[in-house]
Amino acid sequence: NSQPVHPGLVHISNFYQVLNHSSVEEYHQRTQQHQNHSNVMTLDDCIASFIRPEWLDSENKYYCSHCKEHVRATKTVALWRLPNVLVIHLKRFKYTSAFNRSKIETPVDFPVDGLDLKKYSVSSVSASPDIVNDEAPLMYDLFGVTNHYGRMGYGHYTAISRRWSEAGVEPSWAEFDDENVKDINPNSVVSPAAYILFYKRRVFV
Repeated sequence: NSQPVHPGLVHISNFYQVLNHSSVEEYHQRTQQHQNHSNVMTLDDCIASFIRPEWLDSENKYYCSHCKEHVRATKTVALWRLPNVLVIHLKRFKYTSAFNRSKIETPVDFPVDGLDLKKYSVSSVSASPDIVNDEAPLMYDLFGVTNHYGRMGYGHYTAISRRWSEAGVEPSWAEFDDENVKDINPNSVVSPAAYILFYKRRVFV
């Protein structure tokens, strides 16, 4: 947004293990406006949209301690402290009216190994050692996925995972579908049904 940040504003920065944000929906809407744009988005697209500065509207004014007034300002979310186990919740459902919701079907391509969050961390723009431990790589590997099949109001959940410890992760994957458990091809881990992603940090802190 080209609007200036209010001079009395202190940016609000938070990061939680669960990312439940409208980034999937927003990106999906943008791609509908560009016919030449691929219908598949990436997890990087989601995170970039999640941390993009947001211009607050007149119904969500910020109270400025400098001028003692409620003013319009920008809100920024940044990754401050990153966990050893990271849970990413993709927004798959949206309200289409006051009482109706629908499923967001946009496929999201996410890395199985090597999710690098360094470029999104404040450690890349701040030298403060009290915020992020720069000695530990901000690299993550996937160890589990919750999938949802179906539509809003009905559907089925399955899970896929692989064994892991602080030392690393195993290469083989298994699918858990109610009481049925079977080995699966690692190439099928990334699918449009992905709903919740579970990552472990390569170096625990």
